[in-house]
Amino acid sequence: MQVVTKLFLEQLDMHCHENEWFASLNQSLQGVTAAEAASTNSENINSIWQIVNHLIFWNEDVIHRIKGTENPLKPESNEETFGNPGNLEDEISWGMTVERLNDVMYELKTVIADLDDERLKTSYAPDRYSIERLLSNIMMHNSYHIGQIILMRKLQSSWDGAW
Repeated sequence: MQVVTKLFLEQLDMHCHENEWFASLNQSLQGVTAAEAASTNSENINSIWQIVNHLIFWNEDVIHRIKGTENPLKPESNEETFGNPGNLEDEISWGMTVERLNDVMYELKTVIADLDDERLKTSYAPDRYSIERLLSNIMMHNSYHIGQIILMRKLQSSWDGAW
């Protein structure tokens, strides 16, 4: 039995779909309109849309690292991974962005499922830390940003608190 691999798969399912100790990513985005996703109260605060762009980038980057492939996107700074705030009136693009996030999370699950506990202990690249630590970091990163999305929704009065 692959104990650690199974743990990461369970964590990813909790992040994406299950509402236990905190709301899942799916719940945090349920019912969000393009206007809500693109809205910000300050130019110093990222929109929900930008947070989703950022999650897409970093989860894809983790997939590339585990697979040993090159990420074609090379931002000069972390700030670039958030992209533009989105279009208040473009429901189609917002829906495609959420769908892309779901696809990336499914791909991450597939990549994790192909690992075994021994492979998790190896580094994902020369002179880098283990895949296990990489996955632990992305899980915490995702949790942090799920919380940001919920906070943004609360500030917009679009969060009903149900989960």
